[in-house]
Amino acid sequence: MKISCLVIDDDPLICDLIQHFCSKVSQIDFCLAAGNALDGLNLLASQSFDILFLDYNLPDMNGKFLLDRKPDDTPVVMITSEKDFAIESYNYPDIIDYIVKPISFDQFYRAVERVLTSRKNSPEEEQSAKSIFVKDGNKLVQIYFADIFYIKSESNYVFFNLQEKRITSLLSLKDLITKLPSNFIRIHRSYIVNMHRIDYISTDELSINQMKLPIGSKYKEELMKKIT
Repeated sequence: MKISCLVIDDDPLICDLIQHFCSKVSQIDFCLAAGNALDGLNLLASQSFDILFLDYNLPDMNGKFLLDRKPDDTPVVMITSEKDFAIESYNYPDIIDYIVKPISFDQFYRAVERVLTSRKNSPEEEQSAKSIFVKDGNKLVQIYFADIFYIKSESNYVFFNLQEKRITSLLSLKDLITKLPSNFIRIHRSYIVNMHRIDYISTDELSINQMKLPIGSKYKEELMKKIT
């Protein structure tokens, strides 16, 4: 699941920084930049984007003015030095987050994660995604989501535990969870499970295919919300 981004900001340093941050996230295919609102609107009219990073203060029109003229419902992350805009942003349903300058990678990635999560949970995305390709040694191996019981992390590797085999790949659970359907949930810092494969859940563990896996205290509330 690759996504595309557009940043509209008259500060070339901000554009460069956002594009640099985008290059560090494997789920982002590309990021284009526009130095003013008119160029940005032309790009939005000519192609679709999955995230728009929009400067609040632009020389030719402000961010709010552009929001009213945006041709589609692309999710928007506002870039602003005006902390008070956080309250006003609730008037614009397309705004999913805002970043107050100076921009940090943590702020940026928080916004990207929101888009990735919403796409992962959309019916269209889940109907089209049936499998994932992962690198196992020098091979790209296709793993069907329905065949996965649980995924375990050890050091820099993850282990996909299937019915009759286990596949190892150099990945992190944090990146992997964004690529999985919504029936997969993280239950521990070292485990992601396929909820369709759970046998039972007790106070601090669950069972899948006769394997007992621990439930971390910080993940338990989200797990219980998913199953009730």
